Amino acid sequence: MDERRTDDQAPEGDSPLGGDDTTEEQLEADNPVEEETLQTLDPDNPPA
Repeated sequence: MDERRTDDQAPEGDSPLGGDDTTEEQLEADNPVEEETLQTLDPDNPPA
């Protein structure tokens, strides 16, 4: 357990960071502020 990972090293395994392949489809906004945040974070819809 003494192994330390630096920020530039990829974690072991093939899971994407921040969730699995379906995480994006599971996100739902509860209010307008969350909707705006989700739009900002959408990699398929970059801000202008």
